[in-house]
Amino acid sequence: MKPAHSKRVAAIVAAAGKGERLKSKVRKPFVVLGKDPVLIWALKALESSALIDEIILVVNQADMTKARSAVTRARLKKVAKIVIGGKRRLDSVRNGLNEVSAEAEYILVHDGCRPFVDKKIISSVIEGAEIFGAAIPCIAVKPTIKEVETGNFVAATLNRQSLAEVQTPQGFKKDILVRAYEKALAEGIEATDDSALVERMGIKVKVVEGSCRNIKITTPEDLKYAKMLME
Repeated sequence: MKPAHSKRVAAIVAAAGKGERLKSKVRKPFVVLGKDPVLIWALKALESSALIDEIILVVNQADMTKARSAVTRARLKKVAKIVIGGKRRLDSVRNGLNEVSAEAEYILVHDGCRPFVDKKIISSVIEGAEIFGAAIPCIAVKPTIKEVETGNFVAATLNRQSLAEVQTPQGFKKDILVRAYEKALAEGIEATDDSALVERMGIKVKVVEGSCRNIKITTPEDLKYAKMLME
């Protein structure tokens, strides 16, 4: 059970993307993995954490009926609202932010196509957000990474010890994330993840340990790997 003194935590699940790189007839959150769509795996993982109080699911308008049916079938009790996403991930998360309950003090933002997030990552991110205001899970970069300039020439070889691959869920104090989004939208800023918007405000983001299993399904190869992990 959740300790009585704990802060209220809301999770926004971004699942409105088209997923064109997956080359699937259905949008990637609804590609079936085993018996459930990828999205339901992610939602079940969040629901199973005693630290999370509510989930706001953001989906493509065309998938609204499908999402409601999937959530009902999976008997997910923490999915408080299902809302329509925007053209960009930024717009989708903002739509989710608008629907978070007033009581929520911390917010997690998770990719709907990361089906294997575990309780350890969730708790580490929440703890990091409580202490530092913002926290993200990362894993070490294993290959050598090159910076490539125009014309496909190597510009530099980067020090991989200072590089990290970022995952979700990313966790924030609610007021920090709200202010970061307000600033980004007012200034027309684009970002591939939420922590980049927080960094722009001069707030240091704590890195916690992620997992190699916490993959994001983007390509057909990712889906094959996910099936191997599932088995």
